Amino acid sequence: MRYPILSAIAAGASISVAMATYASSQSEPIGMFRADSLVNSEFTLMTPMRFGALGDGSNDDTAALNRMYAAARKAHQSVFLRGREYHVTGQIDARGVSTLGEGATLSFALNSSKTPMAFFWGGTDSFVTEVNFQLSNSGAAAMQGVLNSVNDVTNQRFYRNRVVCAATDKSGVKSNIYGLWMTGTGLDGVSISDNRFENCTYGAQINNQNGMSQSVRTNPLGKPSSHINISNNTFIDATLGINTPHIFVSDVVIADNTIEPKNLRLDLPLNVAHVSRLSISGNVVTSNASSANGTLHVEDASGAVTITGNVITVKGKNNGIEVGVRPSVSHDVEQSNRMTITGNHVAGPGADAVETVGILLPDRGTVNTTISGNYVANFARCVDSVDVSNISGNTLAHCVTPIAGAKSPLYPNMVSE
Repeated sequence: MRYPILSAIAAGASISVAMATYASSQSEPIGMFRADSLVNSEFTLMTPMRFGALGDGSNDDTAALNRMYAAARKAHQSVFLRGREYHVTGQIDARGVSTLGEGATLSFALNSSKTPMAFFWGGTDSFVTEVNFQLSNSGAAAMQGVLNSVNDVTNQRFYRNRVVCAATDKSGVKSNIYGLWMTGTGLDGVSISDNRFENCTYGAQINNQNGMSQSVRTNPLGKPSSHINISNNTFIDATLGINTPHIFVSDVVIADNTIEPKNLRLDLPLNVAHVSRLSISGNVVTSNASSANGTLHVEDASGAVTITGNVITVKGKNNGIEVGVRPSVSHDVEQSNRMTITGNHVAGPGADAVETVGILLPDRGTVNTTISGNYVANFARCVDSVDVSNISGNTLAHCVTPIAGAKSPLYPNMVSE
């Protein structure tokens, strides 16, 4: 038999049993390991069933899951959820442990007044992957679903997961569950990729904020964070945001995400605030709420900022792309800017939607900015730049005012009524 371990697994044996059975029949080392080492506890998979979980979707597996994570944390091992469905009625503490779900479902039935968070994870070189989080909250207050609140760590990854928030607040148009919520400081290397977020008003958020008066220059919440990549995710009735006014955050890439409202209201579907060195590209973003914000909204941006190749659709009385540089709650200093807004497709709700703008730069001090090669249509104002910008080579269609702002020239853009 050429593949005895695979054959044993196909016949129904667990991986650990198959490996141990094969190891016991060998007298020579297998690869770089001795055969007898395969039966050592170091090579035994850390699974919920070893700690009493049934994984049948109905019996309560909360205690067993927490016992597993505590043991894995002590042994410095990852856990394998084996593709089962686990019924959970309390908080799971997965900090310091990597989780491979193998298609498993964690079904949380919680009340935020008793359990304010569902799944607590994070740590250097930790990851969560292939887990289906089904989050239910019977409480009135908002609940944090998948929470990461660790500080001063590197290389955290959340990928190939599904997060479903199965409850709304009294309004019926907002969820009372946060999806993936990250509040740690001093993070170096965060990757959020290839996930699907559903029915979570805050689908994936990195948030470091303490009121409206704290100064990031004199009293930051923690160490700076950097190297954040959020890409290839799908957000259905869920938003994506980075809101970090009270720590310094730099080197952020947001690329190739899809954000679409269906039943909930999305006011700020893609919101990035208080970062430097930022690239936003290839996203497909739709808003359906009426407000004075941007569908793709950036504020207090500094350094090199590039917004390119995005498809923005505005269905309510909202702006398309809005980029501000004036410090607000961060109380930071005025910042130098080198912004490029190019090659975006921005479609509005109609020229009769008063005060809507396709591309809006509302702050003085927004200098060294290039707005070119964009298609902007169906707004009250296609482009509005308060300060001097290089506005050229755009196609501006069906706007009452193609370009607003006395300091910005009209030529050479293609304008159609």
